Amino acid sequence: MDDSEKFLLWLRLVRVSGLGRVRIKRLFQHFQDIEKIFSCTEAEFKRITGASRGTFKELWAKEHIDFAQKELDKCDQLGVKLITLDSPQYPENLFQIPNPPPILYLKGRLEEKDQQAVAVVGSRNHNEYGEIMAKKLGSGLARYGITVVSGLARGIDSLSQASALEAGGRSIAVLGSGIDVIYPPEMASLYQRIVEQGAVLSEFPLGTPPNRENFPERNRVISGLSLGVVVVQASNPKSGSLITARWALEQGRVVFAVPGNAGTVWAKATNQLIRQGAILVEDARDIVEDLFPQLAISEDKTAPLFSSPLRPELTEVQQRIYSLIPEPEEGSVELDRLIRQSGLGSSQVQSALIELELEGLIEKLAGGKWRKKLIPM
Repeated sequence: MDDSEKFLLWLRLVRVSGLGRVRIKRLFQHFQDIEKIFSCTEAEFKRITGASRGTFKELWAKEHIDFAQKELDKCDQLGVKLITLDSPQYPENLFQIPNPPPILYLKGRLEEKDQQAVAVVGSRNHNEYGEIMAKKLGSGLARYGITVVSGLARGIDSLSQASALEAGGRSIAVLGSGIDVIYPPEMASLYQRIVEQGAVLSEFPLGTPPNRENFPERNRVISGLSLGVVVVQASNPKSGSLITARWALEQGRVVFAVPGNAGTVWAKATNQLIRQGAILVEDARDIVEDLFPQLAISEDKTAPLFSSPLRPELTEVQQRIYSLIPEPEEGSVELDRLIRQSGLGSSQVQSALIELELEGLIEKLAGGKWRKKLIPM
């Protein structure tokens, strides 16, 4: 049986009502062959799954056969690969959960080193501290060679993934829609970068819209692919990041949380996670020491994860302004304060800021504030 024939059978199997992911995994573990599932007797099928006779007969439903052929043709047209439970490329971490997706739609590529993966999730409505920590963790994990997994969502998710890519690392994005439906649409550019430098995955058929009920299921895949889940900020007790953390606990994964200022809306949920036993995280090394101690031991402990050095090619004015701009973890500074502290004219300061930004040394934030950029060593 060639791959196309195998994929057609898998696409038919997942359409059978009354089966579900747990029963499909049970069938596969028993027969170890998709073709044998379709050639088994009704008695065997019922004994393994506990499903009804109607469910067994549905294996040969014409509507499922038609769907499978159309879906496979569309995958070929869009350059989408299929990974099934019997594929050598199926992620081992994900296979171990009780209800793994029988089929993964893939753009990009999965690599063996993606088994060393950590999910970074958090609020869409983050504050400045959340942005700093998401970027710091994404870049820091990438520096250790750890794949960053998240959901391509606005806020913490996409910030951590983009930072991992900028640091030269890999990222996996898991969608709550069909792999051909980019949501939110403004993530199209990041989507493409992840395809080129990692993998985009979905368990949903092509064309599936981003319906609300899809995202809790998406979150179980995020945690299932990962050895640990880090929650950076969560402002809503019912947020997707906390759902991901609950999935992680059910799947036997390690839960980490970034502490926040007591009393703030962004910190309430993460501080509660820490009280309940989540591991407190201040930087990527905290995660590595728990999950990948061999990486932490081999690393030079005296080398900083990030550096914002002065550049000898900068002018004296640029050096002076750069020295007055805070490190990312220290906050930010407004233009007026830079003018006062530097003793320089407004035009000189503004010109230096533009030049430093073009050099990639600083970044401008909302409200006209500035801070140094994290620069991977």
